[in-house]
Amino acid sequence: MNKHIIAFAGLALTSSGAFGQVVINEVWENPQGPAELNDEVLEYIELYGKPGMDLTGYAVGLFKGGQDGGGLFGPENDIPDSYAEIDECFSLDGLSIGSNGFLVLYINTDSQSFIPKVIPPETTGESWFDAHIPIPGSTEQAGKLENDGSSTYILMRKRPFHSIVDGASVYAPGYSVHKDTNPDVDFDGKVDFGIEPSVNSEVGFPPAPPAAMCDPFQIIDSVAWSNGGGKEYVRTSQYEISDTPGFNPDMVSRVAYYGSNPMLGSRMNSEGMTVPTRIADEEFIYGENIAPAILFAYDPAAYGAPTDPMGDGFADISIGTNADDAFKLTPGFFNDAPTLGITQFRFVDGDLDFDGDADADDLALFDSTLMGADFDSTEDYIHPDTNMPIADPNNPGQNFQSYVFQDRLANAYLAAACLSDLDGVDVPGADDRAALVALVGGEPCEADLTGDGGFDFFDISALLQGQVDFNGDTQFDFFDISAFLQAGATCP
Repeated sequence: MNKHIIAFAGLALTSSGAFGQVVINEVWENPQGPAELNDEVLEYIELYGKPGMDLTGYAVGLFKGGQDGGGLFGPENDIPDSYAEIDECFSLDGLSIGSNGFLVLYINTDSQSFIPKVIPPETTGESWFDAHIPIPGSTEQAGKLENDGSSTYILMRKRPFHSIVDGASVYAPGYSVHKDTNPDVDFDGKVDFGIEPSVNSEVGFPPAPPAAMCDPFQIIDSVAWSNGGGKEYVRTSQYEISDTPGFNPDMVSRVAYYGSNPMLGSRMNSEGMTVPTRIADEEFIYGENIAPAILFAYDPAAYGAPTDPMGDGFADISIGTNADDAFKLTPGFFNDAPTLGITQFRFVDGDLDFDGDADADDLALFDSTLMGADFDSTEDYIHPDTNMPIADPNNPGQNFQSYVFQDRLANAYLAAACLSDLDGVDVPGADDRAALVALVGGEPCEADLTGDGGFDFFDISALLQGQVDFNGDTQFDFFDISAFLQAGATCP
């Protein structure tokens, strides 16, 4: 049942239910072949997360940023040839991650989707018709995903003018994160707060609408790719695939998830310079779909993939050489390819910094940032160009806000909050910390200044040479040495 409600007054927000990690895992945006035959039966978006996680209050949107090919505003002037648009946006109210860790949203416009026939019964499936977020005053339903131009897929929550009441979304007047909204009327590559001046086109082209208040919303995960100089709407370019030479990706599959840039390889940028790969480059396989589309296979002649750690820093891991053995999409289950040496990403319990293991660094992150924190907390939005906050004209004396826990830090919070089920709350607490300590293998050794896992002469040398203020009294003296030796007595 569709649980969307249009309201004309703000209502209270209730809890979103059990927490857990969740990411965008696969997207099939443009199946090979005629759109009326394949797009309408094969397009889908897949999420991977904690089995049973309640996604009420979450949404998935496709933000299109056009391309800069020299059309309406002149050649390659950093203004795309078409206006930005939220192409589609889907509510996840009432849905939970399937028992196998997957949820699939699938197209069903004019034809019966093929995707429900191939997803396992353990996978949660939902049609775009049922998940479509209503446009106030319109009967328009979800359509096909826009294939041309730059794409940004965003998994989000806490949207402006949106609340959850009795498990259903309530959209108050002013709500704008839905199909057909222009989220970037000034073409600056940032989602609008609603105060931005519209940049209008040449005479004869429809003027841009006034800015809508789309931001702030809380991003849980995102991935983007550019096509022909269009705009992307990730919070940082680290989550944008930087290298799509000669093709606009039809589909993407996640095979890794990092908390920081692994810098496993290099790419050539648009100026021909060698630069480090971005996080997204090392996380996704992306490329064209080889015909026939029903093979669900990537085209071995037009793809990109994470760098092979054993290679020269530029060579991608191989996805196969022909349609028979090429890496494939697998809606609703893990797309491992043992013959190619590819294993899809799995979350690791206690790995809060997403470096592949649970260790002392994860415990340090828990203690410094996550313990007892409010998942909905905000801070002043700092404009990346001016490094200054932006005043909110609708709230004198206040600045526009941004959510503290977004992207990787949001998933770190979600991972920390569900380490233990003993406390019964969705906030990282003492029981979660105890569970993390058990995974890490005990409390960290505070006197291990060298970070080699134990306490020895080299740590004493580091203390003396660095004159470390170990007891925090702003000076180095005998009391620091005494406290250091006492701490060292408890270390391995």
